[in-house]
Amino acid sequence: MEDVEAYLKKEGNISIDEGIRRLETIYRKYKQVEQQLTEQKLRLISKLPDLKKSVEIVNHLEEKSKKKETVEVTHLLSDHVYQRVKSDSLDKVLLWLGSNVMVEFSLSEARCILEDNYKSANDGVTKYEKELAFLKDQITTTEVNMAHVYNYGVRKRAGR
Repeated sequence: MEDVEAYLKKEGNISIDEGIRRLETIYRKYKQVEQQLTEQKLRLISKLPDLKKSVEIVNHLEEKSKKKETVEVTHLLSDHVYQRVKSDSLDKVLLWLGSNVMVEFSLSEARCILEDNYKSANDGVTKYEKELAFLKDQITTTEVNMAHVYNYGVRKRAGR
């Protein structure tokens, strides 16, 4: 904002205090959106290690299956109760899809689904980073504009 007086007239010939209030409202909205985007980004980031580990596990199972090796797996039955299982033929795996839904997939289908989910999560993080960078620019611009309006008010009061 280069001309504060033109801004105040454009906004409906508002007072300096009203101009600052409007900019503060915009600033608060930007900060709220920034907080929401940051939380969403962090949620996605927290899912990445699990997705990557799941892809690695399915890849490992595919290798064992191709070599016809026996695989030993430890399953959690309940708190502190585990069961060991040995399997000679691994061609299917169960994936949690959410909302208490588990579906059986072939190893290659499971790998494709998990890799797609991992890529989507990574792309989502990148998207949130770009949106946050844009939002930070808007926040900085709004802060500078608030300072311009405030300083204009100080100069105007000092000139009386």
